[in-house]
Amino acid sequence: MTQHPDVQAKAQAEIDRVVGTGRLPVISDRDNLPYVEAIVKETLRWHTVLPLCVPHTREEETTYGGYRIPGGALILPNVWSFTHDSSIYRDPEVFRPERHLSIESNQPEMDPRKFVFGFGRRVCPGRVFAENTLFLDFAQSLAVFNFEKPIVNGQVMEQKLDSMPGTISHVGAYETRIRPRSAQHEGMVRSLEKKYPWQNSDRGTLNRLRIPAVVMPV
Repeated sequence: MTQHPDVQAKAQAEIDRVVGTGRLPVISDRDNLPYVEAIVKETLRWHTVLPLCVPHTREEETTYGGYRIPGGALILPNVWSFTHDSSIYRDPEVFRPERHLSIESNQPEMDPRKFVFGFGRRVCPGRVFAENTLFLDFAQSLAVFNFEKPIVNGQVMEQKLDSMPGTISHVGAYETRIRPRSAQHEGMVRSLEKKYPWQNSDRGTLNRLRIPAVVMPV
């Protein structure tokens, strides 16, 4: 959002129009916040969390795209290649949430959630929880905060997104300035501090749940 203030402004306008400024967005608002939902999809596409999916094994020999794939072959799906395929996504290096919306004659491009969470029997079992959490993170943060470029000695500092090598997609050192959108929004955040004190962790809640340990076969 720091890099794309225009996207941030559109999302905040949608939240203010649908939710108002007196409360935080909740999961039941999701269907009425299509632009925020599009931001989540575009984030998953633009910098997918797991560029190289977990390994799969081909059970039987097959042919795909003219290539023979023997049974027992190890297959590593290149998810990054899927999400940056110019035959599927126009200008794939550009962060543009609008590509996921039906706007006038524009048809939404492929939903990246079809493959960023994996495939087949090894698809991520927590994908629905992850999608809901991402939506709430984006919607609630944008509802109350502005994300801006840092200012040093009165000058706006331009930030560069440098992708770091590794299994998980992440950026290098990056600074941003996060400020409440207004005094009213700041008050809303501080009221949550009183309702959910930072000193309290989830430890007590987890202990009360008494979830039994599950031993997974190797």
